[in-house]
Amino acid sequence: MVTLSSTIRILIDSSPVHLDVCSLTYAIGTFPVKNRRARFDHAAPHRYGARVSDSDLRRLYREEAPRAPEGRFSLEELVEGSGPIELDIGFGRGLSLFERAAASPESRIIGIEVKTKLAYKAQERLQKRGLQNVVVLCGDAREILKRAEPGGSVRRVALHFPDPWWKKRHDKRRVIGEALLTELARLMDSGGQLFIQTDVEHRAEQYVAQLREMAAFTLLSDDGYVAANPFEARSNRERRALEDGLPVWRILATRS
Repeated sequence: MVTLSSTIRILIDSSPVHLDVCSLTYAIGTFPVKNRRARFDHAAPHRYGARVSDSDLRRLYREEAPRAPEGRFSLEELVEGSGPIELDIGFGRGLSLFERAAASPESRIIGIEVKTKLAYKAQERLQKRGLQNVVVLCGDAREILKRAEPGGSVRRVALHFPDPWWKKRHDKRRVIGEALLTELARLMDSGGQLFIQTDVEHRAEQYVAQLREMAAFTLLSDDGYVAANPFEARSNRERRALEDGLPVWRILATRS
């Protein structure tokens, strides 16, 4: 049976191969194993002459992006160590994961990203760098966190530029709502920090209003906003916004 793994990952000899043979083995998903294995991504097809379609790559990302365990699962068992648990939701291209790991190496960081390609790529980079205190989960944070345990185990949560759709008709697609905030309130310990940042002003106003209505959270300023990122970890979008001189609204609250 030809699987995606055998199709996308071509097993090649260490000696040069003819392009027509390589293309054929890509098509049927087989090749003799001798010395090394080449992983097909955007670079490998150019190196070995085989062409990998966008649909094949999308399948690869979808099927091999790291996922949360099925059913109820423990956040404490996902990452090695005994340091505080942090959630990085919507990390995008992953800059915030690496900067936060450098700023707080004792923390156990769990990144959640809904886009399969970004989660897959971030996981690859983590493995290459050998970071043991960061794991990546791909999926909808609302669905993942409602199955997570134990309550009161999370010390910090960062939500980076969620809900990028700025039109009011897109409000129904918002990630930050009662469902997510309720799960975060359950999982966070007393005094834990919740940090949200966005470049959409009316979204920021909505988040502040929601947090004011929840007894589980206390905003740390009168208007709800803070001037700087308190976690010393920029997302890729935050860095781009700052480089372009665009405003960023940052909200900081604590678990009551």
